[in-house]
Amino acid sequence: MGASLMKLTPAGREEKKTRLIQKYYNEHCKDIDSNKPNEFYQAVCKTVEEINRKFGYTQIHIPETDELERLFNAHVKPDETLSPEGFHEILRYLVFKAGFTNAGALDSFFYILIAPGTALLIKNAVNPKAISNQFLVPGVTSATVLLLALLKKI
Repeated sequence: MGASLMKLTPAGREEKKTRLIQKYYNEHCKDIDSNKPNEFYQAVCKTVEEINRKFGYTQIHIPETDELERLFNAHVKPDETLSPEGFHEILRYLVFKAGFTNAGALDSFFYILIAPGTALLIKNAVNPKAISNQFLVPGVTSATVLLLALLKKI
């Protein structure tokens, strides 16, 4: 596992990540004590989000602490605990409404969904009986995923 992570992270990026982490520590974590764990969690999320943004990785955007607290209070009644449905609604908001820090995942999904459809349209326009749709669509989808993996997009 470590070898494949090193393959994904070239040597020059490690220094940049170290500098970025040090910068975020100086800006956000230096004054956090043991009575402020929420500020620490928020600083960690923002640091990871910034690393992902700088290096083109994909991650769900984490809103500010005030927004998370508002979501929590909207789904938890006083003197009760968070229900599974409330937790689901909060996560749905985070995934679909808050958005991604990088559009790389959206590009990959776009290619995986559009490439087979385009190949199918071209095949039907040129020679509809050349190859069965049952083989063409999975084959083009697999080839698209393979190409995206080789290009390190997914």
